[in-house]
Amino acid sequence: MPNLKPPKEDTWAFQPIGSPFPENPVKCLAQQNMYVALWYKHGKPIHGRAWNNGGVVECSFPYLKVELCGAQDLGGQIQVLQYKGDHLTLGYWYNWIKYSQRFDDTDNRGIVKCGDSFPILWLNRPGGALLGYVDNKTEIAHFSHDKVSEQITGTALNDMMIIVREYKGGPPGCQCCECLVTPKKIVRVMLNEWADFRAGDPFPENKAVKALNKSLNTVAGENPDQYVALWYQAGEPVMGRVWKDKDGKIAASFSWGGHEYNKNIGSLQILFELPESVRGFDYDWKPFPEAASFGDKEWFPVHVNHFKGDISVGVMLIEGKEILGKVDIKNERATAGIGGKEVVLVGPAVHSCKVLCRKAKPGCKFD
Repeated sequence: MPNLKPPKEDTWAFQPIGSPFPENPVKCLAQQNMYVALWYKHGKPIHGRAWNNGGVVECSFPYLKVELCGAQDLGGQIQVLQYKGDHLTLGYWYNWIKYSQRFDDTDNRGIVKCGDSFPILWLNRPGGALLGYVDNKTEIAHFSHDKVSEQITGTALNDMMIIVREYKGGPPGCQCCECLVTPKKIVRVMLNEWADFRAGDPFPENKAVKALNKSLNTVAGENPDQYVALWYQAGEPVMGRVWKDKDGKIAASFSWGGHEYNKNIGSLQILFELPESVRGFDYDWKPFPEAASFGDKEWFPVHVNHFKGDISVGVMLIEGKEILGKVDIKNERATAGIGGKEVVLVGPAVHSCKVLCRKAKPGCKFD
């Protein structure tokens, strides 16, 4: 099915480093907090990665043999790739393919690039994924980390991922009127669907994952219908809650470092349920002991990887109230923001929590 309109140009948000993270940023494949970014050095475009830290922009770019990341290094302003619309309004959708497939189906897709630079994702890198760029003239890939710039070339690039504009049809699972009337192969999606928003945006109409699948007996002043959310502070993923306030806007609460954060949150992510037709798993809320058990089991905690351990989300009982917050299963620790403070449960007190888990559908499996 061809798209209805000729494709528009890519949209890049000009962002001073440390400014509020832009709306509708394009996230890297299978990465929770890594976005496609662009910077110019002496008029030459270079792609790198941006991330959200406490609602503001931070970034990393490879240049010569070093990593450049601060305003002093980069001149204070970068660009972040955005996708503001859908394939019907923009005429394309973003997809990630292997570098070795870059010459396939060029009539229906085009590589995202600027000058001789195009983004490349080193997905299976030991130590964690990195987004860098390929110099199209030399076919050398450059990646920055830990104050250095690393170069990769040759067949080692073949399984790395590049981002392309798909001009035909819509993305897997698209439920628009055009895609619904056109039969296509069902691809079961095994990734959780986290979408980027900003606190104060209109509350989304899509089906977000609701705490305990019911209205909570929660703290006064908050909407009892609460939903799973994610925020980053000092590079650390923080699970928390969002709800629709009296004006129909996104309100949020997260806890970190002994404090509750519910003002000036900036960018955050909300977890959504994928359409039944493509979802490769089901969600449910399970008691902490079941979620934390080892060995053969059907239900596994929904989590975000972090060097301090996997961070999950759960509903805890605090003074008789049901509070949605962060659960560290490995260390038997749960935290949530209440009344401006971070409330912490440890040890056996955590066992009363209900943890969000997911189970693979028949014929599907988690990677």
